[in-house]
Amino acid sequence: MNSLKIIVNLMLVCCIVSLSSVEVLAITAKAKATLVVVGEDGLPIEGADVGITFQYDKSWETGVRGKEGMSDEKGRFSASGSGNGHISYGAEKEGYYKSHYVYDFTEKGIMGWMPWNPDLMVVLRKIENPVPMYARDTVQSMIEIPIVEKEVGFDLVAFDWIAPYGRGSHSDFIFKLERNVVDRKNFDGTLIITFPNKFDGIQSFRENLSRGSVFKLLRFAPESGYENTLILKEWRKPNDYSVKRNFNFVDDDYNYFFRIRSEEKDGQLVKAMFGKILGPIDFTVVFSKTAKIYFKYYLNPDYTRNLEFDPKRNLFGSLPLLEQVGIQ
Repeated sequence: MNSLKIIVNLMLVCCIVSLSSVEVLAITAKAKATLVVVGEDGLPIEGADVGITFQYDKSWETGVRGKEGMSDEKGRFSASGSGNGHISYGAEKEGYYKSHYVYDFTEKGIMGWMPWNPDLMVVLRKIENPVPMYARDTVQSMIEIPIVEKEVGFDLVAFDWIAPYGRGSHSDFIFKLERNVVDRKNFDGTLIITFPNKFDGIQSFRENLSRGSVFKLLRFAPESGYENTLILKEWRKPNDYSVKRNFNFVDDDYNYFFRIRSEEKDGQLVKAMFGKILGPIDFTVVFSKTAKIYFKYYLNPDYTRNLEFDPKRNLFGSLPLLEQVGIQ
């Protein structure tokens, strides 16, 4: 019996130790990762300032522990730390735009978080030719369409509607609103965006704005692929749980390039202004007699396709704080 008790006790001790180990592992599991810093050409970048932050759980919040260093001749930097499996990391170097990312390890193993020591790519984009632009986030200004069921032009340079609704002189975007609002739980709205010139237009482009380089989208606007019409819809019926849209206004991946003020000769494009919209074009017909529109745009007026913005030379000059924009 004594031998049996000893065996049982040993088994209980082993179980307790095992459970304790699992608990400790869950709280303090190790993770290791290697950053590989490269340029847009895929070649390694040496001497970049790099860092990895390991997130860990507290009883009431989360904390972070960081490891910093420099990339070697192969662009590599390795670091390890304890945490809950979520890390953030990034790099910067003079002459390049900063880049930042996040990563979640998939499972825990004997060594710690797995996969153990994955290679995580960090792409740094060169600062090449930043130019002055008209750049603005309309979130505070709350552009409100002045009329329903009728086309009205908006001047992106003047940041105003064209006459008789404002002081603008160019119909860069032409908006037409159709709406039927019973109340905030029963409505539908359609926003039709068109352009006045043959080669004007807009096209969507998918890219995640929350990670990667702070300089987003292509360096140069596409030469082709522009559509003359963009139709956005939102609606809600009495039995709907929430508002429905044919676009996702919270989707950071949804962006646009646009071409305006295009000029042609003999049926060929001669020149045009190009710009980009970071994030979606959002509009709502609720809580407005017409509709309010929100978007963040960058317009290069030099008639080149360069979309690398210099935030120190915003052509709007002084803007309200919430309308100011940087590289991103």
